Amino acid sequence: MLWYQGKVVDIIKETPSIRRFYIQVPELERYIFQAGQHIKIEFPFNIKKNYRQYSLANAPNGSNVFELLIVLDPNGLATNYLFNEVDIGSTLKVSEPRGSFVHKPDADKDICFICTGVGLAPLRSMYLDIIKNKIPHRHMYLIFGTRYMHDMVYLEEMEELTQRGDFTFIPVLSRETSDEWVGRRGYLHQVYKELFADKPPVDFYICGWRDMVSEARQTLLDMGFSRKSINFERYN
Repeated sequence: MLWYQGKVVDIIKETPSIRRFYIQVPELERYIFQAGQHIKIEFPFNIKKNYRQYSLANAPNGSNVFELLIVLDPNGLATNYLFNEVDIGSTLKVSEPRGSFVHKPDADKDICFICTGVGLAPLRSMYLDIIKNKIPHRHMYLIFGTRYMHDMVYLEEMEELTQRGDFTFIPVLSRETSDEWVGRRGYLHQVYKELFADKPPVDFYICGWRDMVSEARQTLLDMGFSRKSINFERYN
């Protein structure tokens, strides 16, 4: 595996617990990857497994800068290091991109992206890549589950995408109690069960915590969708 010296060129505090890290690889003219892939960051920890994997959150754009969407784990060594020790100008040891969780759009099928939390990252890379390169597809749906309104990310971008006509964004909040929220509440599984009850031609891309991904995959299989149409990546 190839490793590079990455330089943090920007950090955006998306929510109280989620940040967007923009990392440049100065030794490369272009950091080449496929939408949906991930990288490793090596940390200065004196432990056997001193690296963590993070999904790339931007579409390939021909530059040597990539974006990561990272949530703080209060008990996690790696994210505490990133949130408390890393700033603009810091350097990080980053790997070449890896992974087979990549999109394969079919012009005759809808695409449904299902995610929770920062599981949005590789899916965002995919749908932005599809849009940017005008890859033939039917309709795209993004079902995004999180707990509260203040956990939602990329809101302005989502509003712009929904104006396209071929993109539907459905956020679902599981613990929000405020009357300000007029959208879906509960868990996201009910949403795709309703949308695709008639089994139209659709490919699914699922990403998030292990239990959610496993439940979504099994639910779709029980609905009669083929294993080939269900693509997923689990986060531990």
